[in-house]
This record gives sequence, structure tokens and C-alpha cells, in this order.
Amino acid sequence: MDRKQFDQLLALHCAPTLAGLKAASMVALPGRSLAELQGFFALYEKCFECKGLKVLELRRQRAHVLLLIYRPVILQRLLRRSKAQALLAECGYPPRGSLDELLRHLKERMHPSGAGGRYAGTGDCACAGGMGAGAGESFPHEIGLFLGYPPHDVEGFIRYGGQNFRQCGFWKVYDNEKAVLHLFHCYAACIRRIYDSLQEGASLQSMICSAA
Repeated sequence: MDRKQFDQLLALHCAPTLAGLKAASMVALPGRSLAELQGFFALYEKCFECKGLKVLELRRQRAHVLLLIYRPVILQRLLRRSKAQALLAECGYPPRGSLDELLRHLKERMHPSGAGGRYAGTGDCACAGGMGAGAGESFPHEIGLFLGYPPHDVEGFIRYGGQNFRQCGFWKVYDNEKAVLHLFHCYAACIRRIYDSLQEGASLQSMICSAA
């Protein structure tokens, strides 16, 4: 993987998060660990720090490493919602745990032998499958909360086993379709804009630094 391919993968799978529209995105990149990819991320270190972006290694899988690119301030606020806290408690997360504690517990559950099930959404989860997760790869169902999905959609996915959804885009929608479809449109437009700009020679670093 060269710099161009690295930038394209980040743009395709993480653009809404990099642009400040989304709390977190998940991407699988070629490599055995996050440490192996530090050379690529080094260019973005100051930019990520300035924009409040962090990178967490969730799982190592065959020849790829699964990463969470996230905005701690936004993600922490979303996970403090009462419905999100209730769902996390049902999955064994520490009550009123800090963001670091919640992420640590998620990482433990991301282990292939941990509790979970295939999160058959699209967008973030599909990108992991498309980058080496495999059709049988499993994810804990509550991972949607960490990717900024509405709690009622995560709850619906768990309750109905991924069936009976009303819409399917970046995730499976069970309620409030109009608002969520608007989000899908914004995310798709953001990905298209950033990816097209990359193809025209723009720097991904400059686009991140100019984002919200």
C-alpha cells in the first residue's frame, strides 16, 4: 500500500468523520498492527490533534488491521445518551464508564472469540468486510453506537436480528427514516467530494485541516 492508496481508503471509509459530520468510522487497512501503519499516520498527527481526531486499533485480522477513527468529544456525548447507556449496560459495559473504559471494553468484545454477531449493516461495517473481514466475521451488535448510529436503530437491529428494517444505507434504519436518509445523503456527498478532490490532486491532509 502506498500513500495514494492509504489516502483513498481513508477518504472512502472515513470522510464523514474526517470532515466533522460523524462521530466515528471504521476501516480495515493492510498491515499487521497500527504500529506498522504509523509511517502513514505520521503525516496527519498534528492535523488529527488539532481537529480532535484519534485512531484506535480494534482488531488484527489476517493481513489487515481494523481501526476506529473517532472524535472523542462527539463520541462521548453520543454514548452518554440514556438509550445508548441502557444498551451498553445490557452488553456488560461499565455503568457511567469513561470513553476510554468503554472503548477498551469494545476492543475486548471485538476479539473473534468474544461475544457478538455479524453486524450486517453497510457503510462502516461493510468496509471492514470488504477489506478482509470475511463474510463470517463477527462484530458485537452494539458497535453501531460507537459508529454514531442512532440508538433506536442499533436496538432495532438487535431486536430483529438485522431483519424488518425500513431502509438500508450506511446502516439499517428502523425509525425516523426521513432524518436518517438526509444523513445518508450528506455522508455520501461528503465521501464523493473528498474522494473526487483527491483524484484531482488535492491533499487529504489539507482537506482535514480545513474541516470543522
